[in-house]
Amino acid sequence: MKPNPLAVFPNPFRQTIVKDAWESLQDVPEIHVQAFETCCRAFEYVRTSRHCDSVLLHGGAGSGKTHLLSRLQRHWTTSPGQGGSDEIGRCVFLYCRLQTSPHRLWQHLRKTFVEDLLHRFPDGTTQLQRLVACRFAEGDRNKRRPPALWLKWITNPANRGHSGWKRILLPWLEREAHIGFSLQRILYHLITGHHVLEAGAWLKGEDRLPEEAVALLGISENEDGQTEDSAREMVLALCRLASPLMPVAFCFDQIEALQTSRDDEESLFLFGQMGASLFNSSNNALLISCIQSAVVEKFKASIRDADFDRIAQRQESLNPLDKKLARRLIQSRLEWCKEIAPLKAKHPREPFWPLDADDLEAHFGSTAAYPARKIISLAGSLFDKGQTGEAPPRQNPMDFLRKEFERRRDAALAQDEAESDATLAHGLPLLAETLGGQWCKERQPDRDIDLLLSHGHKRIAVSLCNHQNMRILAARLKRLTDWRTKNKGYEMVLIRDSRLPLGKTAVVTKQRLESLKTSGVSLCRPDAETLAALNALRSLISDARSGDLHDAGEAISPKTVEEWFFQNLDSKLAVLFGQMVGTSETPEETDRDLIDSILEVLRKRKVVELEKLAEEIGRSVPHLEEIVRRHPGRIGWLQGPPAVLFDYRPAESLSSVEGEKE
Repeated sequence: MKPNPLAVFPNPFRQTIVKDAWESLQDVPEIHVQAFETCCRAFEYVRTSRHCDSVLLHGGAGSGKTHLLSRLQRHWTTSPGQGGSDEIGRCVFLYCRLQTSPHRLWQHLRKTFVEDLLHRFPDGTTQLQRLVACRFAEGDRNKRRPPALWLKWITNPANRGHSGWKRILLPWLEREAHIGFSLQRILYHLITGHHVLEAGAWLKGEDRLPEEAVALLGISENEDGQTEDSAREMVLALCRLASPLMPVAFCFDQIEALQTSRDDEESLFLFGQMGASLFNSSNNALLISCIQSAVVEKFKASIRDADFDRIAQRQESLNPLDKKLARRLIQSRLEWCKEIAPLKAKHPREPFWPLDADDLEAHFGSTAAYPARKIISLAGSLFDKGQTGEAPPRQNPMDFLRKEFERRRDAALAQDEAESDATLAHGLPLLAETLGGQWCKERQPDRDIDLLLSHGHKRIAVSLCNHQNMRILAARLKRLTDWRTKNKGYEMVLIRDSRLPLGKTAVVTKQRLESLKTSGVSLCRPDAETLAALNALRSLISDARSGDLHDAGEAISPKTVEEWFFQNLDSKLAVLFGQMVGTSETPEETDRDLIDSILEVLRKRKVVELEKLAEEIGRSVPHLEEIVRRHPGRIGWLQGPPAVLFDYRPAESLSSVEGEKE
């Protein structure tokens, strides 16, 4: 039997998800050309008018929002100038994926802004260096050096110690950008290539710098740590660093990922508030925001009309592709595949070879209108068929989610302790939504309280204490002590990554922590495996909410993810949530025997339908519901349908936890 020549080649249609707008992508410029041109007009308006502008892009799942942002990034950061000379960039490009806590939006934006400012292009230069070169060229009255020559001078290692840096750069930062002393020093280090790691960490808002590193940078540390207000001021200061002629293009992706539940309107409101603040507080910002079409009306209803007007000065819909564009997309993917080019050249009259044109026609018909992802997925299945002779079997969504959860969890294990706070701040509310069926999330009453859960008269205040700077942590613990004194009706839980020790010299910090624990405050120390599982859960739910979680082109809903997670309850995350809401609470004497009976069943089977449990232990459903309501920290309950109970401490995790106590 003659071997199939296609069998050894990779399927050119298998990459359908774009991670971010900095990826180097295969692009079809004809797709969404109107939206691209609208964004370009808004960009030119900011450059010429010295006023902000904005575009709201919306489309269905897999419509190509991130692909479009990537095309804009390449166009604005690498395209040639109008006069034929190469420009070194016409904007500061920022891609902000909104998988973050809505109460830390400015902190997330600050971190993303700095990371993208320090993004290196193929020539080795950063956006920050290009920005400064353009500003120097603008201020060069004699126009002796264009931006490209300034950039060459800036990046020349021989010029790193030039006396002109302090004599010219620092006064310019203060005079032109109105930037304060500490930020002046940090930018000076980054631009001249001194203490880059320390300066970058400080600029992103990280608090893990030792005192000697802070002294090396020549600045003083703020003992309050990073707040939303301080992060906002930093973002606006960095905007001022850019010229009105060189806009800052803020590209916000996955707005839906901010929501901590399906009915969450506060998160959308906070995003609208932040976007409007950027628009009102600068003169060189272009805001491009991406959202699913199905969420646009809810988004509009959740934020103030004035905020929506600022975020959506212009709107564009990324519509499904017609038959012509679908064929162009498939043809382009085949042309880009270098491996099959020699074979394809033997079929000059078959533009879709090795795909069968009749199969394509059968799929798309005469009135095709599919999102780009669906088209690529269909073509991928046809390519598989050409390789093996049959279409690949459809994977069970539950199997797909299991593999995807494991893949993301394993990848998250490589993250260090610096990511713990962001993972917990965003992931805990999602975990509470998934496992805390009888718990309500309330609005955060204080900046040091990261999550507030209530059930009846019971209130749990959760505070994240993952600071690596002991002075900042000590200050937070003092504020928490004061807050608890004024709010005696709350139980408090502190959460700190188990990999973060308390230094030997942190005497004050240890004293304040012990004082809180003595007064009844709980300290939870999740390990790396627990945090990795939480990171996997939050990324799955966020991608599902944004329409970016799919199997073979079919979007998987957040509800499906939550149902899968509950049916395959991760023991470490169940324990983490149980520790937060108080698995150690003592049941009332009259309830003890019944609770023991319930827990005995749950520890064997993890998850049990309420009706089946009632039948098994010989009690009525209303009676069991009453017991569970009285003890929300002992037994997990989701109302369903069907209503189910679960144990916060599955059997396989009990022995290890009890062993640690011993």
